[in-house]
Amino acid sequence: MDLSLLTYHFILPMLEFFKNSLGSYGWAIIVVTIVVKVALYPLTKHQTKSMQKMQALQPKIKILQDRFNQQKERYKDKPAKLKEIQESFQKDMMGFYQTYKVNPLGGCFPMLFQLPILIALFWAFNGSPFKPVAITVPVQILDKTQTLNEQIKGSSSPTIFVGKEGLKGRLVLHPGEVKIPSEKEITYKIYTLEGNINGVTNNVRWQFSDKSYFTPEGNPKDLSSFADLTVNSDNSVTVKTKKPGTIFLNAILPGSSEKDSFLFINGLGKTGAVDPLTGKFNIDVVILVILFALTIWLSGKVTSHTTLPPSDPKQADMQKTMQRVMPVMVGTMTLLFPVPAGVLLYFVVSGIIQALQTWMVMRKPVSIESLKIEEPRKKEKVQSEA
Repeated sequence: MDLSLLTYHFILPMLEFFKNSLGSYGWAIIVVTIVVKVALYPLTKHQTKSMQKMQALQPKIKILQDRFNQQKERYKDKPAKLKEIQESFQKDMMGFYQTYKVNPLGGCFPMLFQLPILIALFWAFNGSPFKPVAITVPVQILDKTQTLNEQIKGSSSPTIFVGKEGLKGRLVLHPGEVKIPSEKEITYKIYTLEGNINGVTNNVRWQFSDKSYFTPEGNPKDLSSFADLTVNSDNSVTVKTKKPGTIFLNAILPGSSEKDSFLFINGLGKTGAVDPLTGKFNIDVVILVILFALTIWLSGKVTSHTTLPPSDPKQADMQKTMQRVMPVMVGTMTLLFPVPAGVLLYFVVSGIIQALQTWMVMRKPVSIESLKIEEPRKKEKVQSEA
């Protein structure tokens, strides 16, 4: 599944629509976050309810598990009997879940449906128009004796680009990956796979890099000993190879909204606590990371105040420790593996909405008595008929 199509045909049009209506990509991100969270609310509700039911059933589950552990210890030296006990325990657990109409994996399935949308959102905020993007192709330069292995393949993978007026397209470099001998020329050009972009190549910047994952903010190595670049009048580029090796050609396209500001955020495309070019401290990014960590803490508080604590003291202590440690851990990881300010804004708004939705679902406590039970009712019906 090409999730870039979801980004291109769904996420970016929504962002552009609300940006034109509200005048800012910042407000557009907030509204799109609300739209996505509301659309996914039925899944969120199902996931939260499933978690609630499992928590309510923990005392009964613990009784079954303790009984199984005692039998397992008693028959640990009798493999045949132990296998019989394990099969019986698994059967009892399945019957238990069916009786109370719960699925221990019920909280996982909704996340599988949400994952493609979350990835598409991340791609949208981590690419154009919020950051410069590069269409990258590998160039493998062969020794003259390897001339028979010369290969030129199709086009590069599509890259999404959004211009200042909201015009967007999916662009490719042609040719794509190549294997060519040294002292030979090959010409690359940008083509529009789909979209309505005009004059995009007027602002393209061509550059070599030594890695396939290219960061436009980085300082590229001097790779002129491997090949030379010549920009042509039609904004295509000619690569003249010199010596064997592998390099990557990048067509770098500017982020049209990279410097857009919103509230205290000075640039929605800004990434990291420290600017890699100037070395300046990005206080706005740090504030967003702190707010993100606070939303995680808030969600944990809401969950703990609307559910009964585990009956096992060790589990209860572990739960409290995780509520304290998780916000700090996630905040630290976000700083170590930085994401754009636009993505952090989405995380903050999403976290607040998630806490609100969790409170709405979990404010009504779930007890064992309130769960739908089929088997006992059937037994009562048989007894009354008798």
